[in-house]
Amino acid sequence: MGQPCCTERDGRALGDMRSQFQPLDARVVQRVEVAPGLLRFCLAWRSANLAPKLLPGEHLKVFAKNLVGEVPGQWCGKADPELGQPLICRRYTPIASGEAWHDILVEVITKTRASPDGGKFSRYAQTLDIGDTVSVSGPHGLYSYGGKNRFQRRAPFSGTEEVVSPSHVAMVASGAAVTTVIRLASAIAAESPAFSPPTMWLFLATDSVEAAAPHRKVLEGLVERLGPSRIRLSYTLGQLGSTCSSGRDPHAGREIGSAERLSYKLERQGSTPQAGHRSAPQGWPYAVGDLTDLLASAELPPTPSGSGGSSSKRLVLTFGSPATKKLCEDIPRSSGTVLWHWNDELDD
Repeated sequence: MGQPCCTERDGRALGDMRSQFQPLDARVVQRVEVAPGLLRFCLAWRSANLAPKLLPGEHLKVFAKNLVGEVPGQWCGKADPELGQPLICRRYTPIASGEAWHDILVEVITKTRASPDGGKFSRYAQTLDIGDTVSVSGPHGLYSYGGKNRFQRRAPFSGTEEVVSPSHVAMVASGAAVTTVIRLASAIAAESPAFSPPTMWLFLATDSVEAAAPHRKVLEGLVERLGPSRIRLSYTLGQLGSTCSSGRDPHAGREIGSAERLSYKLERQGSTPQAGHRSAPQGWPYAVGDLTDLLASAELPPTPSGSGGSSSKRLVLTFGSPATKKLCEDIPRSSGTVLWHWNDELDD
């Protein structure tokens, strides 16, 4: 549980966050299947005072009763790290919020997709109906967007913050992590040009056209409204994958990994063939291939220039699995690039 404090953080009294780590009951007031395998839930609290207050980029933890796999001690063919725990929790960044409610998107992982058990929370979510009670805590996360072009990283335990106000921000995400990108992009898009909001460069991957549909509707709306001077959208239909494809450095004659290939690309801003080799399905106007190829082929934010102050920096944000972080972690820092992995979690 958070410690009471009379100081302020981002306009919120830390004393008001006394239930940050204590789950409180919310009620399901809406349940919609927005696409095959994608459920949207509206979770509401009895009053605005009880609802978690989140800055853009922060997330909720939603709790459920633990389950036992088809094979004792395993889940989906691997040792179950949650074995013996009475409850499990999953993290969700709301896609919309009000004074006393938050909307979350839950990706349903079926037994067919992940044999033989499917997703633990997916199985719980599929049983939820309007009127059911769900246990939720928040806000959580070390990273947030404080408005006025202030990206914030809070040091665990001490509460001190690092703030970056970049001229360009790249966001790299795949799968369900795209939800956090939408939340941040929407917040930045809503701000006045007087606050010098950064140009957004979005590099996103999805494993199906259907799963991307609700995300595309929001993001393409932002692109249409803001134009290329404020936001660039690059999408690919494919997986990040557990291993990344490698390329050959023509200048050194040696095999290089995906992260180094991206680093090389960032420094030289050269052009390479478009991502993917498979043909795009009907109605998909973007690339086909994995996220590694997309990053290697897409136009990337320009290298910062000037004195090197925070406003001249290029901020690269990665979301989701550690593999996404690994993809970008070798970007040279000396060029004025700051790299944050949004899913680093040490606040509880």
